[in-house]
Amino acid sequence: MTSIELLDGDAAEPYADRMFDLYDEVVGRFPEKVDWRAKLFDRDRARPGFRLAIALDGERVAGFAWGYRGDRGQQWPDLVARTLPELPGEWLRDHFELVELVVGPGDRRQGIGGGLHDAVLQGLTGRALLGSTLAADDPALRLYTKRGWSTLGHLAGNRQVMGAYLPLP
Repeated sequence: MTSIELLDGDAAEPYADRMFDLYDEVVGRFPEKVDWRAKLFDRDRARPGFRLAIALDGERVAGFAWGYRGDRGQQWPDLVARTLPELPGEWLRDHFELVELVVGPGDRRQGIGGGLHDAVLQGLTGRALLGSTLAADDPALRLYTKRGWSTLGHLAGNRQVMGAYLPLP
């Protein structure tokens, strides 16, 4: 039976190794665990407002989602500001940034992604931002659209910026 827990940065640390294994299987962006920790996970979990929703099937990590409070001066809001100068600045200040949502291939289509999404955003108000693919067949894009996110603009390649007002309906 899969359960979802919501954790802060300190409580998230013990799950890092198992999370990397799933991240590497699904995303594969970092060849080494040490790089993933230094350049992504440990950096993000030290940010203000970090929260991790993790789906556990016993000790096995079935999926996770994390985010934190975003603001100008951080990589993502500054990239969005440079790329989409027409986007109102309110979207780039004091928002919740949904950074990752990863579900293992064998655990998809069971509601885990939706549960992680809802858990990581639970209790938050204001604006939220995320980056997503433009591919209509991408399960994450379908999830975000179904949950009330909308496209704010397009980035280079096959990526877009999506936004939502929290709490979502």
